[in-house]
Amino acid sequence: MSSASSLPSALPPFLAALPDSESSAPLYAGDGIAAALTLREAGAPGAALDRLAAVLRHWPAETEPCLLAGEILLELGRSTEAAGIITRALALAPGDTRIRLAHAEALARSGRPATAITAYEALLRLRPGHAGALLGLARLQAVTGEQERAADTYRELCRIDPRDPVAAQELGALLIGLDALPEAVEALQRALRLDPSNAESHAHLGRAWMLLGEREKARASLARALELDSADRLGVQSLLEALDAPSDSLPPSYVRHLFDQYAEAFDKALLEVLDYQGPRLLRRALDRLIPTESHGHLAMLDIGCGTGLTGRELRPFARHLAGIDLAPRMIEQAARTGVYDALAVADAVAALRDGVEECTRWDVVVAGDVLVYLGDLAPLMEALAAALEPGGLFLATAEALPEGSDGPFQLKPTRRFGHAEGYIARLAAERGLSVVLAEQAVLRLEKRQPVQGFVIALKRSA
Repeated sequence: MSSASSLPSALPPFLAALPDSESSAPLYAGDGIAAALTLREAGAPGAALDRLAAVLRHWPAETEPCLLAGEILLELGRSTEAAGIITRALALAPGDTRIRLAHAEALARSGRPATAITAYEALLRLRPGHAGALLGLARLQAVTGEQERAADTYRELCRIDPRDPVAAQELGALLIGLDALPEAVEALQRALRLDPSNAESHAHLGRAWMLLGEREKARASLARALELDSADRLGVQSLLEALDAPSDSLPPSYVRHLFDQYAEAFDKALLEVLDYQGPRLLRRALDRLIPTESHGHLAMLDIGCGTGLTGRELRPFARHLAGIDLAPRMIEQAARTGVYDALAVADAVAALRDGVEECTRWDVVVAGDVLVYLGDLAPLMEALAAALEPGGLFLATAEALPEGSDGPFQLKPTRRFGHAEGYIARLAAERGLSVVLAEQAVLRLEKRQPVQGFVIALKRSA
């Protein structure tokens, strides 16, 4: 039997805090572990940890109390301590796959995704095809922006265990973001055959049908999701509203829900999967339109700022840079960049009308990938004409109308609006704004095909 003196000097906090009392030691390690399990099940995790600490003081080479303590610490949200005590167990039994899996999970939950990915990969080398390791690895790859690799990992998991509805559902949801919609539908339908009452799978399938332009199939899937999730935790009602919206608008609730879902991995998805060109195109236009002596002296508003991709390009021109977005989680991400002087969750027209914090007039207003969600631009143009300083600029990207369309704007199957350049120019002229730049451009990829559009800049008369 090992003695307490053989413990390392750097003890996990929960263990170091326990008084070193012989009376706290159980007669056998197994008795202490059993008592800890009973206390855990009775809803007394603190007492369970105390009992495990007593076991480890007297039997420091036991792995089971380390593993159980790590699990309890994870349940309590003390993930850093959990990683420490499970690392201790791993050093004692490096070949134990249960400990390796718990170690990787603790690393992931303690904010060390790269180290956790390495741990999952090490487990998979030891046990190829380990389902728990594949699932954990796929989830981490997805949230760290490695969506294509995550999809491959999910596919491998689905091949190994074709009856796992969780893997099929998460694969389907990921594939929607990758524009692999037919495969996403197939995965989500498989998930629902395995678990027909899963609201989340129905909701994801509804989104996939929406993007494929299958409105009635989308409506049926979303309605079923709402039946199963009457509290609407998944935001399905906003998607149903979008299906029923008039052809000149999309509900703000739909746009908010859409972007809140993707806030965490938004930048990487836009830049690496969709090859989004908006910030670069807008920066190039600003370089041409704004004289060097004005750099660093302008009041600028970034409409639909998202996570701050465009804001980084605007910052060199701005004395004061504000950003607005409908999605609160996008604003949280933008705040972390430190790029903006002011941020607000707000609608574009309301922000132009009411201002953002103290600023109500703007030298430059920018809208990257925003017009695609607005359709009828008359209210925006009205607000712009009032909010721009004399000589002020409005720059935006817009998607072109589908080939063969001749209206002012049209809602496309992707649930994004295309606009006619002439329509924007006419609205602008009616409100004292003139076109000073209009250039055709490829804005991004959609289903791996280029999306045609244009960059347009309007100037208010001096």
